[in-house]
Amino acid sequence: MKDLSPSDLKSYFKYWGKAKKDENTEDSADYHLLVFHCLDVTAVADIWLEESNTLLSQMSWYLKSTREQAKRISLFFILLHDLGKFDARFQNFREDIRQILQGDDWEVDPDPTYYSHGSCGYRQFSEMFDTNEAMKAVAGHHGYCDTSQPYHDPDADDELLELDEQARKEWVEFSLDFCQLKEVPDVGDIPMLAGLCSVADWVGSSITNFTTDPSINLQQYYQETLLRARKALVDTGMIEKSQGAGFAYLFNEYRPRGIQTLLSEMPLKAGLTLVESDTGSGKTEFALAYASSLIEAGLADGVVFGLPTQATANGLFSRVGDAAKKLFPDTKTTLAHGKSKYLMSDESGFLQQSNKRAFLGSMSVATIDQILMGVLGIRHQFVRSFGTRKSVLVLDEIHSFDAYMLGLIEQVLKGQHQAYSSVILLSATLPNTLKEKLLSTYKGKSLNNAYPLVSHTDLFANTQEFTLPKQATNKTITLKTWCSDNLLPSVNQRKKMIDWVSHGAMVGVICNTVKDAQRLYHQLKIANPELKIELFHARFTFNDRKKREDQVLENYDKNAKRTGRLLIATQVIEQSLDLDFDVLISQIAPIEFLMQRMGRLWRHERIGSGLCPRASCIKAPLFITLLPNEKITDLTSSEQLKHHYQGSGYVYQNSRLLYRTEQYLNQHPLLHFPDCYREAINYVHEEQAYPEEPEVLTLVAEEYDIKADGSNYTARSLSKLQSKPLNDVDPRCALLTRDGEMSATVVLFNEDGSLLHGGDFNEQQDRENSTVALAKKHAKGIKDERYYCYKAVVGKDIIYNEMGFLTADLNDELTAGS
Repeated sequence: MKDLSPSDLKSYFKYWGKAKKDENTEDSADYHLLVFHCLDVTAVADIWLEESNTLLSQMSWYLKSTREQAKRISLFFILLHDLGKFDARFQNFREDIRQILQGDDWEVDPDPTYYSHGSCGYRQFSEMFDTNEAMKAVAGHHGYCDTSQPYHDPDADDELLELDEQARKEWVEFSLDFCQLKEVPDVGDIPMLAGLCSVADWVGSSITNFTTDPSINLQQYYQETLLRARKALVDTGMIEKSQGAGFAYLFNEYRPRGIQTLLSEMPLKAGLTLVESDTGSGKTEFALAYASSLIEAGLADGVVFGLPTQATANGLFSRVGDAAKKLFPDTKTTLAHGKSKYLMSDESGFLQQSNKRAFLGSMSVATIDQILMGVLGIRHQFVRSFGTRKSVLVLDEIHSFDAYMLGLIEQVLKGQHQAYSSVILLSATLPNTLKEKLLSTYKGKSLNNAYPLVSHTDLFANTQEFTLPKQATNKTITLKTWCSDNLLPSVNQRKKMIDWVSHGAMVGVICNTVKDAQRLYHQLKIANPELKIELFHARFTFNDRKKREDQVLENYDKNAKRTGRLLIATQVIEQSLDLDFDVLISQIAPIEFLMQRMGRLWRHERIGSGLCPRASCIKAPLFITLLPNEKITDLTSSEQLKHHYQGSGYVYQNSRLLYRTEQYLNQHPLLHFPDCYREAINYVHEEQAYPEEPEVLTLVAEEYDIKADGSNYTARSLSKLQSKPLNDVDPRCALLTRDGEMSATVVLFNEDGSLLHGGDFNEQQDRENSTVALAKKHAKGIKDERYYCYKAVVGKDIIYNEMGFLTADLNDELTAGS
């Protein structure tokens, strides 16, 4: 190849794109020409589009073009992602390199504001070709594109400004020619493009080989870069191919049962699938098997599970391991939630370096808040949505979210629909109104009232429904109610619980508030010091909560020894944890939540199964609901109703649901599963008032609905808001994913100034091991603005002991009663 004189070079060869950070070392001139960096990133995207089952198809469907044309358009814009680096202000970040490439004749004055090459590159492109949504998507690859940022030319010599302008023009012309396009495409916003570009930029930057020779043929360089790009993508685990599909492949040691027998009928089409089936019926296995078939059919690249809580995510993460290894043998399942980095080994590599990257792999388990960040004003939100949209998104316990979070979930589902992606929603207890709202995100409708039921709405609003033949009752639960003044077991009722435990029964009590759980635990522990009893709720430090969760699973799961124990817990055990009780006692809650709790009752067959047998003192599954002594009547006022169910009423707010649940329980001494699900939930959630109901319940329900509609609207509006986003690791992001007041982060210290569980306060993991999340009104101590937390001394600022965090009023009550 002949040497090129400076006059022969295109202007774009005079710009650096990557450089070694330390300009004071002997290697200070190590840099990578900008054109080569752009080709690196484009090569990564090129390989990914070719290797992916679905990305190129999704883009071509959206663009209504051939796959080849869609690829050309996408790669064209990715070639331009760093257009803003063709600018004297960026080049002068390393003046030494700029002078090597452009000479030292020109001066560049410091810019009064930090130069953002992404946002300014979009502005420069817009001045050349008008606004363009696809260009905005790639220009925001560092987090977001701030179109409100004021723009001005660099304060530099005119010749240098002309060189910048010429380089940008020539690079656009090269990119058009490289992608065989005649003109800049104006195709609107391409779903997936922002995420693809951003991740390709991360991977492309990792293969930087500091090429400085402008005489290298760009086409030849690109062909060589494709090889390096492929290896880098394989190493990250993001283009793993599935090795099989279907229930028999993933779970060959089991025969399909219940809804799993419907898998052969399920359409191999992208869409929304809603699975309504009883607790313990194998919905998770159904979702995995169906998702694997969609992947095999070329409709997705992976699976992302979304769970309500960290505990449920941790539980599912453990459960999907074997199936994930069969499906994607060379890729590790990733876990994404606020504390997941403490549970994963360092071997997880690229995908586990941050929660937003966790979605990019082939199999991911996450808490719902991590998924909701994909539709909120948070930096790199498009990376999260890119991860879910290239996958089958599975949301478990979909009934359990409040109106605000459901508003955000609706936006997530609509985004999946827009990107021609698939969703599977799982629930045992779904009210019809919520079911219709979820199906409507894919413009589907359901008319079938059968149970169990699997509904599938494809991308074009065609809904198919799949039912099972009439099933025999798989479990009959005996219902009882215990009444008391404070919604906690009375002295005699507590004696009955202890008697069961003494005869070997596994007994659980679920309270709706932490305070009630602590109060009951204290009462039982003081009166019965030798009782085998545990307390489990969310107001422990991460360190203590993880230990307690592990202990609860060991003592109450399928393989536990069952020597007679008592667990006092909150809703943290309500979902997804594989616990098995002989007797369950619960404070009143809406019927769907009680049914979820009943799913932890007689969960496994223990006759002839090799598992530890049940206590002989319990002849059948027994579920006891704690109710107030007083009854609601026509004379009950709105103010009285607010306090009728005490803390449980505060948690669930819509007292009409609690009242109807109470009525239903009193009318049904036995519940036959699965037949009772639909009838019970429809009865409790009927929108119209029943004739015999006290009028005050209708007023409260209407107030609740107005508030819920407002929260739902706020969430949907917030997801569309264009503003300067929060960094995705900012603790305040939690404020956006949940309604109401955000919890305060309180870091606990011993009186000697050391962290409660040891370590260095400035180390995040050490700090979070000693952290408890509290309502702001309970947060005490010194505020630390640097880490958005309070530093509290145990015993001085707050009370923390074996029962976790105690409010001052509860501590006074318990101390007085001792």
